[in-house]
Amino acid sequence: MRIRGLVKASQQVRDQLKIGIPLNEVPQFKQYVAGSIKATEQICANAKISPNQLPLPSRKAYKFLRSVDLKNLPIAQHTSSVQSQKRVAIRQIRPQHQRLQHQISEVANGSGLDSKQGRHLVQQLQHTVENIENLCDRQGVTPASLTGQSRQIYCWIKFLLSDDNLRSHFNAVQTFHHLLQLGWEQQKQTCKQLKDINTVSIEFANMSALYRCKLGSDSGSIKVNEGFILADTAVLQALVDSILQGKSPQTTPVFLEYSLSEEFAELLLAMELMVEELRGNTQGSTHNLDEVFKRVNQAYFDGTLNKPKLNWSRTFSKRKFGHYEPSRDRVVISLTLDSKKIPRYVVDFVMYHELLHTVHGHRIQNGRYRVHTPEFRVDERKFKQYLQAQQHLQRLVQAS
Repeated sequence: MRIRGLVKASQQVRDQLKIGIPLNEVPQFKQYVAGSIKATEQICANAKISPNQLPLPSRKAYKFLRSVDLKNLPIAQHTSSVQSQKRVAIRQIRPQHQRLQHQISEVANGSGLDSKQGRHLVQQLQHTVENIENLCDRQGVTPASLTGQSRQIYCWIKFLLSDDNLRSHFNAVQTFHHLLQLGWEQQKQTCKQLKDINTVSIEFANMSALYRCKLGSDSGSIKVNEGFILADTAVLQALVDSILQGKSPQTTPVFLEYSLSEEFAELLLAMELMVEELRGNTQGSTHNLDEVFKRVNQAYFDGTLNKPKLNWSRTFSKRKFGHYEPSRDRVVISLTLDSKKIPRYVVDFVMYHELLHTVHGHRIQNGRYRVHTPEFRVDERKFKQYLQAQQHLQRLVQAS
């Protein structure tokens, strides 16, 4: 059951939080958020389901609205700054996206990423991102001001400019195509709506749904959420089986469980952060990230770590408190923690957790991308107030 307007409401709230709420509009903003939450819960109650049983886009929108801290809202310095905020749409962004997807498919199933064709693809990705960023510069805005589809596609292309991300994407496309080919060969007698599997286009894309498919007698298209590019073969096989045979109690829980995993969420967050508007000043209203880093670096790393870029996130979240971006060597801490109500050791712990990523990096294990390895978890527990910090963060999550 999809709740009409809920996703749009959450996006409007997200956009407003990023530019701040005019002081005179705070009561209306609070009422809008609270009203959207209440209406969603009432609809679910009437349907005798919980919000956790909503389709993924509606479920994510509901959870985001619940995570907004209405007692600690970002206030716009000047009402005029909100009124003058530009929204920029990239003309012909969809055809550009389709051309890039077609090139990716050709390279993935042909000469490979290290070929001349593969290098040309990378140049095309770079060229597209540069054009979008130059257009934003001319408009006097950042890519964070892009409208919905333009923003979504820009994030996806920017994400693929990382070599690790692009190779993971290619591996997923190749594996999925192979599994689909095998599945169709085994089931083509029963899968009569499609005559030739080679006429089906396969895309992994930045999208709200887990997957979409349209299979006709002469052609077809399959779009899979980019969050699945790090999934193991069993998860991709479950997606293929659901596409060819329909959802079932055997296959659906496999990919649904993965879509709720930390790995899936981390990847989607990494794409979202491609246009995150960040507060440039490390000095928050209560905590200073430079001082937090210095404290943690000295206490746990003997002062040996090089300081990464440090930013407060303008997005208020009670479910994601920090993030490390290897490609930019940047630690982002949620503004949720910049409060007198948050003990210093909690902010130190989140910083410590993110700095551990700079030490441990990531590794591929059983074909899956791992950032929280067993070694990482062992070191994480060395934080002096580990249990207290975890308990405090958990209370924040439960209160959201």
